[in-house]
Parts: sequence; structure tokens; C-alpha cells
Amino acid sequence: MYNQGLFYSWVPKPVMLLLIVVIALIFFGVNGIYTPNITYLVGSTGAMSEYYLWANYACVVGMGTVMPLIVRIKARFRTKEILVVSLTGIALLFVVMGTTHQPQVIIGASFLIGVFKMLGMMEVVLPLMFILSKDGNRGRFYSIFYTVVLIVTQVAGYYITKISYYANWQFGYLVYASICLVAALICIVFQHNQRFMRKVPLYYIDWLSVLLYISSFMILGYILAFGKQQDWFKSVHIKYATLSFFILAFAFFIRQKVLTRPFLSLKAFKKNNVRHGIIMLLLLGMYLATTNLQNTFAMGILGYNALTNASLNMMMIPGLLVGAIISYKWFNHLYPIRMLLFTGFASFMMYTIVMYFFMVPELNYHLWLLPQFFKGMGMGILFIVIWYYTLDKLDIPSLLSLIGFVLLWRTFISLGIFSSLFTWLQYKLQLQSLSNLAVYLDDTLLMQAGGSINLTSVQLNAILAANKIIFGFLNILGIGVLLYVLFHHYGRTKDVLTRIRMSKIGQLWISTKDREKIDEQLHT
Repeated sequence: MYNQGLFYSWVPKPVMLLLIVVIALIFFGVNGIYTPNITYLVGSTGAMSEYYLWANYACVVGMGTVMPLIVRIKARFRTKEILVVSLTGIALLFVVMGTTHQPQVIIGASFLIGVFKMLGMMEVVLPLMFILSKDGNRGRFYSIFYTVVLIVTQVAGYYITKISYYANWQFGYLVYASICLVAALICIVFQHNQRFMRKVPLYYIDWLSVLLYISSFMILGYILAFGKQQDWFKSVHIKYATLSFFILAFAFFIRQKVLTRPFLSLKAFKKNNVRHGIIMLLLLGMYLATTNLQNTFAMGILGYNALTNASLNMMMIPGLLVGAIISYKWFNHLYPIRMLLFTGFASFMMYTIVMYFFMVPELNYHLWLLPQFFKGMGMGILFIVIWYYTLDKLDIPSLLSLIGFVLLWRTFISLGIFSSLFTWLQYKLQLQSLSNLAVYLDDTLLMQAGGSINLTSVQLNAILAANKIIFGFLNILGIGVLLYVLFHHYGRTKDVLTRIRMSKIGQLWISTKDREKIDEQLHT
């Protein structure tokens, strides 16, 4: 007996919908490491912040590992078993994280939390997809889904930081563990015990590919997290880690080539939209990485504590909602996505322009509303439309295997690359600014009788100058990004060729030989 629903038949439909939404919101808010909370973890455990950045990457690796296995896991276990085990497992791991001071334990627990989060989240996302978009319009569904995910993520990060501020960070994890246990109890009471489909054993899973996949990306996470602290390739550890990453990644891709049923299908990467989608996600990661510059400015220059800094993320919510409304209307009318993508990147460019002019030590707290609005709007639109474009027109096996990699690329690799680059640039530009300031300090202050130097002020000005230079470069690069987005064909090359071929200008100016070439391209 199979049942594709989640709950017993005696549960009223409005209650079913409410329970699905509640469980989904809990999964959306779950994360191994809440980045606004890292300050408290470092202060309590005494470990370097790089460990917790690595733990954050480990959570994303865990989520990406599960996606290619989702169908096989659903065919083997009941939905109730998956949800209860996922919620209970997350709760136990939160208890472990809240009672340990070993960063290595937190890294391992964060990886497993990513695994359980994706396992459970997919069980509630699929029903929500059919509820929110019955006609199969993925764009409309993403407009709602990603907006809710992003808002819940910001709210969860703010409240766990608030708990840490008024109590301690361990108590925050224990509170979230209790919420997960309550959700597991709801699943036990209201969910049926029937299967989604015929029971199929866990076969045709290449566990060696899974191991290579996890190992290579965990090593990459170590490189991106500890690169600055180890002074990059001057460190023997980073050199060996980089070599190990390339060897394992090469072995993984070679194995996918020779397997009949690969863990990650490489055919999807031949699609033009997938390749350009990956480029666009890399550009999105460039803008998302500016959060590090923002945090340095807010906490290092303006003197905000972790809670006040976390509240800045809450200011993105109006922008996220506006981006969701625009995207929903856009996909509802089935407009081409070119100008929607342009709007998203233009919003991020407006954010970097405003931040360029806001690099002053006297910035008022309420003035953050403007740049955070543009940042939220850009993030909301681009998370929706790039995901839609990248995964468009893929078959189910390619789609499921690619989602995990795209998730890693968007949330971990591209973000980690640019975060490391900006951190390195910030350090180098600070040294350059201090060197420039030293010339004038020698001439104007040191040679004067009774002259004094406020070294703190000098250091703060060096940080401001470094941030301003980076934001300036981003503004210039943003022009190139907008031109790329504006003139990309978005898979409509044949439509353009057809219009040229059939137009009056085309009939007059295109030679017979050129027409034959166009006709060949139209038929390939």
C-alpha cells in the first residue's frame, strides 16, 4: 500500500498544510554553524575562527552529498522514518555541539547536520512544490521557496545570536535541539507508516565515488578556510592539501566517466545553460562575499557587537520580499529572464556603490537600510532566477545529481573563493595604506615638537581605505557583469537566427552561402 502524502487520512487538510509548513520552516532554519554567532564560539572555545568557517563549509558539503542519493533513499525508507531520524539526528548533533569545546567535533557534527537537513527537507519540499505550483511553473515555486528560505535563515541566525548574547552560545544550540525534537514528535503522531513507492534496496550506489566526493570538497574547505591563517602556498599544509584535492577530484571525475551509473552525471555540464549558470553563480558568490567586508566595517570600524551586526541581516528582508514579488510576477507572465537577471545584478551593484560612499567612521545605524535593501533584493532575485536557468531542461537523473554540485558551487566554492580573495586583498591594501600614511606622518607629525600619533585612528583609516578600494573595483567589475548578462543569448540563438533569416534586411543583405550556413545551424 503506497501513499504519496505525509499524514494520516484523519488529519484535516488545513492541519496537514500547517504541519508541512511548520516542519519545512524548522528545516530551513537548521544550520551547522550560524555565521553571526562565530564570535561567541571563538571567545568561548579559544579556537581559531577558521575552524568554524570550515565547519560551515562542511555543512554545505553534507547537503550536496545527499542530493544524488535522494531517490534511492526514498525508495528504501518510509517518509516517516526519514523525517523522524533526520529531526532526531539533528537534535542529538545540536546537543553534541552545545556541550563540546573541540572544533574538530563541531566540524564533524556540522557535516552530519547538513546530511540530515537535506534528507528531511526534501521530504517536505516536494509536497510544497505541488501545492505552490500545480501547473509545474518552477519559477513561481522558486520565487516563494527561496524567499522563505533566505528570510528564515536570517531570522534563525539573528535569534541564535540574541540567545548567545543574553545567555551563551551553548544554550542557543540546546534550544534549537528542543525545537527539532518537538517536530520529530509531531511526525510520530501525525504521519502515516505507508511507503511512498515500492521498496527498493540501496543498490547501484558507488560508495567509493561518495567518499571521493566528500574527501575532495572537505579538503577544499580546509584550503579556503585556513588559507590566510597559513599564508597560503608558503605553508606546507596548504600545498599538500591542494595537491590532495586535485588528485582526489581528478580520480572522482575519471570514475564518473567510466561508471555505468555515476554518482554525478557529467552529461549535464555539456548543456550551455549549465555552463553559463555556473559562471553566473560565481559572479553571485563575488557579491555575497562582500559580507566579510561589511562585517569588518561594522564590527571593526563602527564598533558593533555581534547582535547588532546580526540585526543588519534582518534589514535585507524588505528587499527579499520585493525581489520575490518581482520574480513571482515575472514568471507568472512567462517573460524572458534577461531583464530579471539584469535587475538582480544591478541591485547588487547599487549595494556596492552605496557601500563605497558609506565607508566613513560616523555612519548612522539607520542608514544601513538602503544598502541592505538593495543587497536583499539582489540576493532574492538571483537565487531564484539563476537556479531556474541553470537547471532548466534537464532530465531527472541529471537534475538530481547536478543540484548537489550547484548547491556546493553557489554556497561554498564561489563564496569561499571570493571571501579568501577579499580577505587577502584587504590585508595587502591595509599595508599599502599604512605605508602611504607613514610618509605624511613622518613629515607632519614626527618632526614637530610635541607631535603625537593616534595609531588606532591610523589603523582604522587603513581599513576604510582598503574596503573602499575593493568596493571601487567591484563597481567597475559590475559594469562588465551587467553587459554580460544583458547580451547573453539565454539559449535563444536559434530564435535570433530565424528572425535574421526571415527578416527583410536578412533577405537583402545575407548572401546565399550565409543563408545556407544559418539553415545548417537551425537544423542542428
